[in-house]
Amino acid sequence: MWDMRRLIKVGVLVWAVLLPWQVRAEAPVVVAHATVHGHDVPVYRIGELRAPDTPAGMDGFAVRVAYVLRAWTRKHGVEAIGNLCRTPDGSAWGTVLLTVGAHVASPVTNACPVGMLATGVDIHSHPQHQHYRANAVDQIFLGRLPCREVTTQPDSFGPDDYGRPGYMVGRLGLHFQHGLGRVRLVRDMRLPPPATPSDDLRRIAAVASPAALPGKGSHPGS
Repeated sequence: MWDMRRLIKVGVLVWAVLLPWQVRAEAPVVVAHATVHGHDVPVYRIGELRAPDTPAGMDGFAVRVAYVLRAWTRKHGVEAIGNLCRTPDGSAWGTVLLTVGAHVASPVTNACPVGMLATGVDIHSHPQHQHYRANAVDQIFLGRLPCREVTTQPDSFGPDDYGRPGYMVGRLGLHFQHGLGRVRLVRDMRLPPPATPSDDLRRIAAVASPAALPGKGSHPGS
């Protein structure tokens, strides 16, 4: 998986911390813009999740977010990401979920729900298929023509994923890396969620149809 997230990190960060994240969107909302290779790339906010702390700590919250991200990516076909945040007293976790509508890129920011602080760890989703057709947003990052078939590895970190610690939810598992060669499987995603995240899924599923996102791509096969 070629992950170009570092290319859009700086352009998104300054804008993201200034926006009203406490407002829960029911449709994709543009909250920032990045310039990549001379092109404007809108950053969309797709939702916000909060949960009380548990004995499982960050891993426990990451698992909860992973099932939501995987369901969202299955529906829309593209990556999404959330920075993992925590209240100062450690009693709760939260995340703001973002996307640029690409298969190959996610925006990295320190944006958090109101009252929370960034941990420096994020979680992002990968496309659920081994093959997809590059869309217009992918073209900006990859230099490929739209509809050109791309092969990827849904459960493997890309080179730029190692820029900072993070979780990645693929087709089969939720993985965590803390540097090259330091990867562990957090959860087999073929298992049912530890608790039914119905409220989480409804909240994020309230976004508009996939056609409302930039460059929706098709999946020629898995």
